[in-house]
Amino acid sequence: MNKILVALAIIVVLNSCGKTIDYTEAKFSATMFINASPSNPVFNILVDGVNQTNTALVYRASSLYLNIRPGVRKVNVQSNNIALPTDFAVFNAEQFDENKAATIVVYDTLLTPTGTLRTIRLTDDLTPAPDGFIKVRYLPLADRAPLSDITFLRTTVTPNDSVTITNQSFIGFTPTAASITTLSTFVQIPAGNYIIKQKAAGTQTVLAITPTPSAAGSFITSIGGIFKGAFTVYSVGNVRGLPLAISFTRNNP
Repeated sequence: MNKILVALAIIVVLNSCGKTIDYTEAKFSATMFINASPSNPVFNILVDGVNQTNTALVYRASSLYLNIRPGVRKVNVQSNNIALPTDFAVFNAEQFDENKAATIVVYDTLLTPTGTLRTIRLTDDLTPAPDGFIKVRYLPLADRAPLSDITFLRTTVTPNDSVTITNQSFIGFTPTAASITTLSTFVQIPAGNYIIKQKAAGTQTVLAITPTPSAAGSFITSIGGIFKGAFTVYSVGNVRGLPLAISFTRNNP
């Protein structure tokens, strides 16, 4: 097995909920939201008081890119409890720019049912990868996971080969602007379907793994037989009785 080691400090989800848009729509900004909180809050996304999600986001789910008008907007990450709504996060003056794409990740655990969660906003470069490649980025969101290597094992070639992102640690509760820029960056890997393994750093001890490509929830990158797309892969869990798990979402076709 050929192995390529990529030393980077650099993320699908099983469910996607939201409104479909064309992120190149010139008069709008496109923003995706990911629920990565193992507290299992269920929430909607409100922009200037209007609900933007057709279906509330559960743990390890993402919205599609939401169509948001450019300008300064108030965004509420709000529980779907209509009788007693709770704001898990509030952006009082968030800037959205025309013809730009972003992903906002909601993470951390709730100390109380009406507590608040942490967020990071990533910049999304949705430029397609060259033929023969896909784009991935990885977010270590499980705060109690040990230092880890993330191996992408490509199963659509014989023999299998792999790409490993080494020495990944929790992003922290207040990541710096420089860290967020690094986390936003997609890297190119050879096109194909993969099994993703999270291993204790410098070992072959597997801490979490995605299903084989023939199983539900596996990392399948092909559409109509063509391998393509950009993907956010992330680790969550390892707290409150939930296992460490690898999730992912497709950022573009």
